[in-house]
Amino acid sequence: MEFFSAPAQVDEEPEEERVIPPWVAPPDDVMGGTVPIERWLFHSESLAVALAYAHAFPAGVMLHIRVAIRRTEEMDEETWWARNDLAFGHFPFRRRSKGALDHGSLRFGVLLPDGSKATAVDSRREKTGEQPPPEPGGAILHENGGGTVVAGSRLIHARRHLWLWPLPPPEPLAFAVEWLAMDVPLTFTEIDGAPIVAAAGRARPYWP
Repeated sequence: MEFFSAPAQVDEEPEEERVIPPWVAPPDDVMGGTVPIERWLFHSESLAVALAYAHAFPAGVMLHIRVAIRRTEEMDEETWWARNDLAFGHFPFRRRSKGALDHGSLRFGVLLPDGSKATAVDSRREKTGEQPPPEPGGAILHENGGGTVVAGSRLIHARRHLWLWPLPPPEPLAFAVEWLAMDVPLTFTEIDGAPIVAAAGRARPYWP
């Protein structure tokens, strides 16, 4: 006896292939070249922010950030979890004047060899809602995909992913970090662009 029957066939229009502009994200069908960077962007007794490695593509580079916060001996339970909430966006709503920066947020930016800059803060402001987003007039840095956070009673560890477009030149550039709520002043770390460009040359499509 047949109990379950197949659902009625519904004619559906084929979906149009989604084209992702290179200033939005790396291509889905290309394996980027990997380059280890392994540089501290900021390091203290309780906080470490590092640029771990990069995946480079002909159009841009994905930068992989690691953030770790540890509980020190003098920190009580309430302070520790308050710091966890502050660090990863669970703090209560606060009124800010229009255009003001949120001092609780971790900010990233890149100062390019020609003196221009791109920051993840600017990319959030410039969202227009257009699909696909229009090509920006200069370099852009933005969060790509959701990061991950693992929080425990002694350690918080987070991963962030930043897409920089276009690919920077093979010259030194400065990576900027600032996190005022966690006592991180504006800090620049020089990164060599040459290995990133070389890694982009090793990017390969999954299928020819």
